[in-house]
Amino acid sequence: MCAAPQCPSEGWGEHAPTAPPARGHGTLNAGFVMDTVKFEPHRDAGQNGDACERNRISETNKDDYDPFSDREVSHQYSNMGAFFHLLKGGLGSGIMAMPMAFRHSGLILGVIGTAVTGFVCTHCMVILVRSAQTLYFRMRIPTLGMGETAECAFQSGPKLLRPYATAAKNFVKISLFLCYALSMSAYIIFIASSIHQLVKQYAGHDPVDTRVYIALLMVPLVPMCQLRLLKHLVPCSFIANSCIVAGLGITLYYIFHELPDPATSGRRYGVESFEGMPIFFSTALFAMEGIGSVMPIENTMREPRKMTGWTGVMTMAMSCIVVLFASIGFLGYLSFGDAISANIALSLPTEEYPAQAVKVLIGVAILFTVPVQFFVCAEILWDFVSPHVREDRRPAMERVMRAALIVSCMIVAVAVPNLELVISLIGAIFFSALGIFTPAVVETVVDWETSDRATRFGLAGKNGALVTISVFTAVSGVYASLYDALK
Repeated sequence: MCAAPQCPSEGWGEHAPTAPPARGHGTLNAGFVMDTVKFEPHRDAGQNGDACERNRISETNKDDYDPFSDREVSHQYSNMGAFFHLLKGGLGSGIMAMPMAFRHSGLILGVIGTAVTGFVCTHCMVILVRSAQTLYFRMRIPTLGMGETAECAFQSGPKLLRPYATAAKNFVKISLFLCYALSMSAYIIFIASSIHQLVKQYAGHDPVDTRVYIALLMVPLVPMCQLRLLKHLVPCSFIANSCIVAGLGITLYYIFHELPDPATSGRRYGVESFEGMPIFFSTALFAMEGIGSVMPIENTMREPRKMTGWTGVMTMAMSCIVVLFASIGFLGYLSFGDAISANIALSLPTEEYPAQAVKVLIGVAILFTVPVQFFVCAEILWDFVSPHVREDRRPAMERVMRAALIVSCMIVAVAVPNLELVISLIGAIFFSALGIFTPAVVETVVDWETSDRATRFGLAGKNGALVTISVFTAVSGVYASLYDALK
C-alpha cells in the first residue's frame, strides 16, 4: 500500500534564503513517501507546449543564481540510485491491493486503467517538480517541500491569488497528514486481519473479533512510534522492504500455481456495474500514487536535470511500476477471481504453511512500515502544534502527541475495520487531491503570468481536465465505495 520528511521555508520576503534545508532529509521508503520537492528546467518541451517551456527556461536564465549549488552535497544519489529509490518507494505493500482493483474493473479494463492511471500520475509528478524548479529561480531558494511549493506558487503568481498562499500550503499539509494517518489505519486493519486468520486457523474457531487485535496492536506500535530520529527508522524501512519482497515472491508462486486460461476461466473482462471503475481508480491511486516520493529523491540527486523527460529517471521508474502493478493485478485476479480480498495475502489458503508465511511476512512488513509513515505524519502535526507549546514542555508534549496520534489511527481502524473501503476512500479523496488536483493547480498558477494567450488556453484546458478528473474521482469514488460497502 503503500517516506521522508519535509523541507523548510516559511516567511520569505521578496528574496528567499538560500541555505539548504534544515532537518530531516532522507529517503525512508515503505510504499509512498512524503513532502520534499525540487526540480530544474528540462530541455524537453513539456505537455504545455514549446512556448511555455521557453518561458520557463527564459525565467531561469535571468541571472547566474544556481539553486543546485546551494544544496547539501553529501549522500547524493546517482541516476541509477535515484531510479531504484523511486522503484522501491512505489513498490510498497500497495501492490498487494491491485488484484482487488482488477476485481472491480475486469481483466482488460484493468490493464488499460492501470496504464492510464500511471500516465496521469507520472505527468502530475513531472509538472509539480518542473513548477518547483521554476520557483527555485523565481524565489531564489534551493529546495521546497510540497506544501511550500504550493505556497510559493501563490505568493509569486497572479495578484488575486497571493492572499491565499498560506491557505494553499495548509491545504496540502492537512491533506498529507490525513492521507498518512488514514493509511496507517488501513495498515493496522490488515495486520489485525492477518492475525485473526492465523489464530482462527490454529484455534479452530473464531475466538475474538478483529477489533480486539487492532486494540492489542497498541502494545508494539505506541513505543515504536516514539522514534524521532530518521537514523533509528532505517532498520524499520529495511525490514519492511525485505519482508515485502519475500512475501511477494511466495505470493507469485500461488498466483502461477494452476493459473487458469483467461478464455475459459469465467473471469470478467470489463466492469460488472457502474461502481466498478471509480473503485478501481481509487484503489489504483492508493497503491500507485507516489507524488511525495519524487521530492526527497530529486533533492539528493547528483544530476537533477535528468529526473524528468521521456527518458528521465522518473519516467523509467514509473514505467516499471505500471508494468509490475498491471501484471500483479491481472494475474492475481485471474488466479483468485471474485473471491480476492482487499490484500491478496488475505486470499491465500490459511491452512498451508507458505501462505501462513506470507501473512506473517506482509504483516511484519506493514508493522515496520507504520513508524516510517508515522514519522511524516507526526512531523506535520508537530509543526502545527509546537508553536503553541512552551519550550520546556515540548519534549513531553511531543511524546504525548505521538501516542495520541497512533491511538487515534487505531480508533479509526476499530470504527471502520473494512480494509477495502478504507483503501478506496483514501485513494478517492486524498490521493486524487494530492496527486492530481494539487500539481494541476500549482502549474497553472506558476506559469500563468509568464505564458502567452495561446499557451494559457492550452494550460487551462489540460489542467482543467486534470482538476475535473480529480474531482470526479473523489466524488464517484466515495459514492461507489460507500454503495459497495453498504449493499
